[in-house]
Amino acid sequence: MPESHSAPLVSVRALSKTYRTPAGGIEALHSLDATFVLGEIAAVVGASGSGKSTLLKALAGLDRPSSGSLVVAGSDLAGASPGELRRHRRSIVTYVSQKPADNFIPYLRLTEQVDGAGGEAETLFGEFGLGHRLGSRPAELSGGEQARAAFALALLRATPLVVSDEPTAELDAGATAPLLEAIRAHAGEGLAFVIATHDDDVIAIADRVLRLDRGRVIDPDGGPKPVGRSRPTSSAPVEPLVSVSGLSKSFGRGSGRIVAVREASLELYRGDLGALVGRSGSGKTTILTLLAGLHEPDAGSIRYALSAPAPAALPWTELAFLPQRFGLLPELSLRENVVYPARLAGRLEKRRALIDSLIERLGLTEHAARPPQETSIGQQQRTARARALALSPAVLLADEPTSHQDAGWRDGVWQVLVEAAESGTACLIATHEPEIAQYATRVWEVSEGAVSAG
Repeated sequence: MPESHSAPLVSVRALSKTYRTPAGGIEALHSLDATFVLGEIAAVVGASGSGKSTLLKALAGLDRPSSGSLVVAGSDLAGASPGELRRHRRSIVTYVSQKPADNFIPYLRLTEQVDGAGGEAETLFGEFGLGHRLGSRPAELSGGEQARAAFALALLRATPLVVSDEPTAELDAGATAPLLEAIRAHAGEGLAFVIATHDDDVIAIADRVLRLDRGRVIDPDGGPKPVGRSRPTSSAPVEPLVSVSGLSKSFGRGSGRIVAVREASLELYRGDLGALVGRSGSGKTTILTLLAGLHEPDAGSIRYALSAPAPAALPWTELAFLPQRFGLLPELSLRENVVYPARLAGRLEKRRALIDSLIERLGLTEHAARPPQETSIGQQQRTARARALALSPAVLLADEPTSHQDAGWRDGVWQVLVEAAESGTACLIATHEPEIAQYATRVWEVSEGAVSAG
């Protein structure tokens, strides 16, 4: 552990936060005590909805506590004026959002996101494997590249406190390693990190771990237990449900053109749980968007053995796509979001039992009446999962479906996907988690846009 300063940078005492909403009060934090010290890495751990993100937003001066004290660098943020909070955000703290795209000014290139960084920016982006993307805008990066770039920008600000919400959720092991090394190195130089995480690798480098459950600090053994795992068996019919042959796709123009997919071929059968496994930026997401009909391939073919051969012509009852951005409707409750496809299809009564089961299995019952913005990112992700399965589609395409889940819920989500496959849905999952192999019936490795059987 690095040598820390004698006085804590952050002192939290009896901190509570209750959100008042039309649906009622939500107690996100309850009488929480904690300290965070310069030169240390603190991991804030707990199931989705435990209060991790609320604590980080309070530390960042983005949300005021309902009661208690929150002293950062000698200033109590609980009673701070708007001007004091702006100064806090400008010079004391850097906040890295759980949604990578929210950390950028969207119309600026990476080199334009931070003024005066110069060679330091080039060096740091290079260490994160992004030296070749400095001229790119955020929307041109993959989710994993955005996550790495957001953290690089946070380090370039050089504030004494960095709070980061799930910084490795979008990253594979190879991309996570340089980020963890950078955190450890900057902590050694005196920065304080408070990181909300489900990632065991992040917890392993932490100097202290704060475990939360329903807004309260709990003992280290009080966390949720993972559910059992099983691997489905594949019984492929003669004809594949999805056939992909020689698929290629590139983006950009001229010398700046990036080849995202290179002559990819695969087949997916009814009842399969297939996995596209690879590092961030390897082409997994592009393959899914091509299969979903959101982009047209430059070459190759995609054919569905459904009511129409082309994906753009298929209804949600046959093809469901779950992107990394969940697309929940903010004016609807979680339950209303889940039932929305069934309501549009006129099948709500027939699907009600399945929908109720999905909501319960995915731990959403307690929050089902609340709109998405009143729930955690993990709960929102599970809501999107339930919505995608509400009509038992013939094919489900899901991009990083467990990226914002703790260990227990990660297993729970995979079990739901396994059962969907066993019920006849062909599932194709893009993931950077190699452990998916224990669930999958088919695995393809994706590297630099090329696909090979795992």
